Amino acid sequence: KPLSLNQSAYKHGRTETIRSCTPESHEMCAIFESASASQAEKDEALRKAVKNHGNLTKNALMGKGWDRIMFAMKAEAKRSGMKLPAIYEDVSYARLSEIILSTSTLTSPNIDGGGFGPVGEKCYGIGYTTGRLRGALNSSLEGLDGFGTSVMSYKRNTQGFVDCIEASIKDIMKVIEKK
Repeated sequence: KPLSLNQSAYKHGRTETIRSCTPESHEMCAIFESASASQAEKDEALRKAVKNHGNLTKNALMGKGWDRIMFAMKAEAKRSGMKLPAIYEDVSYARLSEIILSTSTLTSPNIDGGGFGPVGEKCYGIGYTTGRLRGALNSSLEGLDGFGTSVMSYKRNTQGFVDCIEASIKDIMKVIEKK
């Protein structure tokens, strides 16, 4: 599902969507879920997915995404009283516009905590940080290197989602630490 990226290279910046559900990430998930997959297969799949995600991120940083321009054209057409082009009425566009995961990094050392809310009723809003933890929610973690996250939703199974994030991080760490 889409992630958001800040394009600070442009004057005034803007965000662009990173569509991280790709064939590479899907294949990685399938391999990680397979009981018969070897550590080497998991490592290779993880590396392919990460490399592809890096390329998606780079392209989004350089303005090569399509979500925000489509959003802007729709908003301008509505503002101008124009008839919306047919693509905006298409079920595929509606499906692609439904955001299930919306994320934001919360890495500033100048804030003690933070959060990132969902942008729709089916969405999970995920704020995350990596590196030196500030211990905002658990002071025993302050100063440790790691990964922190806060997840919000509109009364969905938020704890179940958090449990899946934790299990996924543990699975990935097993692969990384075996190298």
